[in-house]
Amino acid sequence: MPSITPLISQIIKPSCAVWEITLRCNSKCIHCGSKAGKIRHDELNTEESLNLVRDIRDCGYKGVALMGGEPLVRDDWYEIAKEIKKNRLDLSIVTNGLNLIDNLQKLKKLKPECVSLSLDGGTAKVHDYLRGIPGAFEKTINAINCLKAERFSVSVITSVSKINLYELNKIKNLLLDRNIAWQIQTTVPIGRFPRELTISREEFYTVALFIAINTKKYSFKRLPVIGAHCLGHYSRFLPNLGLSPWVGCQAGKSVLGIQSNGNIKGCLTLPDEFIGGNIRTQSLKSILRKLRTKKIQLKGYCADCDVVNLCQGGCLGTAYAIKEFDEPYCLRAIEDQLISSKHLPIKGKLDSTVSLMKSMLHTIRFK
Repeated sequence: MPSITPLISQIIKPSCAVWEITLRCNSKCIHCGSKAGKIRHDELNTEESLNLVRDIRDCGYKGVALMGGEPLVRDDWYEIAKEIKKNRLDLSIVTNGLNLIDNLQKLKKLKPECVSLSLDGGTAKVHDYLRGIPGAFEKTINAINCLKAERFSVSVITSVSKINLYELNKIKNLLLDRNIAWQIQTTVPIGRFPRELTISREEFYTVALFIAINTKKYSFKRLPVIGAHCLGHYSRFLPNLGLSPWVGCQAGKSVLGIQSNGNIKGCLTLPDEFIGGNIRTQSLKSILRKLRTKKIQLKGYCADCDVVNLCQGGCLGTAYAIKEFDEPYCLRAIEDQLISSKHLPIKGKLDSTVSLMKSMLHTIRFK
């Protein structure tokens, strides 16, 4: 039977528009890719935003994820969210949770499909340090508890760096048996996040092992954990870490990135050279045509890989942030490096690789 992955890649349709509705933020995160804090001087006004919701619908997207900055600090966020629901689009909100309790009644009226909260530490010490706000951990945990009490669909997003790599087990213990979806992603050196705090390729593989081990150990009901789009494609040893088969980066295809001033990218993590246009001067449909026809020239390891036609270079946001295609943050590339010693028999290669994997996993599980 042929693989279904090429078939899926041919029928991809617009799915979710990720909309940074403001750069204003009440956190001071070390790892913020948008350098959020102050409002952009040219952010879309309310009328422009409501018109954009209708354009998103007309372009065939099924849902909108509101984020920032911090979306709940924008004065008209509720009006924009109501318009999303009015146009029968799925609504999800990505928030730091700091002022969520103040907006709980509005959220109850909106009935979003999901509220996602950032949780970057299993302790207040680490989470508050990364977020730059004392008391952030307590407020986020309280927000999660309140949402669960009100029967919201809740997910947690953890961005992994050298600072919080060893917090994963602690975060897992906070989420276990609570029916909270957990997305683990890597922090890349964009915005104000320094390159030296990015996890190494070996640590990247360790995070993938952590996800794989825990999906094996716990049922999806007990711990619904997945790796984000930046984590794990076509490993020779590990199962798929995401919810669906990887068929190439979906920037500008099934997903879309919208900046608060109306700039359109395939994905918000891509550099500004990938801005396809602005809705104030061009229609969203015309910008999308440009995004979907843009080709990415792969090189190095990615260009010569045996699954390049399926993978298409993995997460492009990560690749451009790390500035590496020769030694990508890629499970397959790391595994090939581990078993590259040609003079060893295959059993020796595999035994050596398994030993290294066990050592990596021990590091993250027990440190």
